[in-house]
Amino acid sequence: MKQAVDAIITWVDGNDKAYAEKLANYCSRQGIKRSEGAAPTRFNDRGELTYCVMSLLRFAPWLNTIYIVTDQQTPPIIKQLQGTPHAEKIKLIDHREIFSEFENYLPTFNSLSIETVLWRIKGISNQFIYLNDDFSLIRPVSPTDFFRDNKLVLRGGWKVQLEQKWHYKLRNYLLAREAQNAGSNNLHRTVQERSAQLAGFTKQFFHLPHSPYPVKKEIFTSYFQENPQQLSENISYRLRDQKQFWPISLAQHLEIQKKNVIFDSSLEVVTINGACHSLAKIKSRLARADKKKNVPFICLQSIDEAPESTQRLLFSWLDQKIML
Repeated sequence: MKQAVDAIITWVDGNDKAYAEKLANYCSRQGIKRSEGAAPTRFNDRGELTYCVMSLLRFAPWLNTIYIVTDQQTPPIIKQLQGTPHAEKIKLIDHREIFSEFENYLPTFNSLSIETVLWRIKGISNQFIYLNDDFSLIRPVSPTDFFRDNKLVLRGGWKVQLEQKWHYKLRNYLLAREAQNAGSNNLHRTVQERSAQLAGFTKQFFHLPHSPYPVKKEIFTSYFQENPQQLSENISYRLRDQKQFWPISLAQHLEIQKKNVIFDSSLEVVTINGACHSLAKIKSRLARADKKKNVPFICLQSIDEAPESTQRLLFSWLDQKIML
């Protein structure tokens, strides 16, 4: 009998007045400026969630339930699907549910903190796929693209941890305290290295690209039962912090330790960043996604920072690829 597979999408609408005030009030009380972890583009919504959900319904119809995790908000896709056969497949989960017994850490604006407790969704299947709302599928995928022989299918590659590199050691020796933050310039890498270390990897880490991730609930359940302080510490940060670990990376490294993974990078993701990619580069990447049959994933980051004409181009492309 095949195991059920769910999907979890995290989403907030930063343009919502109540949410924006909540974030602004927190930053003001803490006396902090809007850092990268609180940059508007991390929360602004340009309709990406609609494409994400519709792509899952079209290209991964085998998914059992699609959970949308948010903060006292209802995305437009919920209303759009009302009265359709798809409506019962979508469930809205509030932060208060997954932070039950930890409500003192709410509100939170931190994806790392939220991801730490996604496994606490009531009724979530043991096997699930986690993705951000900036992801969409553009081709059919199957359960075996994520779970195979009861193992996780991982995409990515091994990298040497910074502290093991000779030039990092030299800087650390010469610059002392200043160099302790050398890895913080790349938060995504820093939290992955810390996650690997928690799982017992001291020299290398498995670098996960930005893509949909296969996860098993049971690995979180067992780890946090044995290490409850890790959970409470990680969710205590309201904004992303380099002292945190990335729970998805931690789970994957724990699965690697258990030899419960299959490494397979045959499927690729095309990433487009509206903030820093030129129009020529965006068109080139869209053409690549059109042409390459092994690209089922598209990631559109910071669309809100792209020129309006570029946004129209991207949404028109998504309409042709995804909308039924």
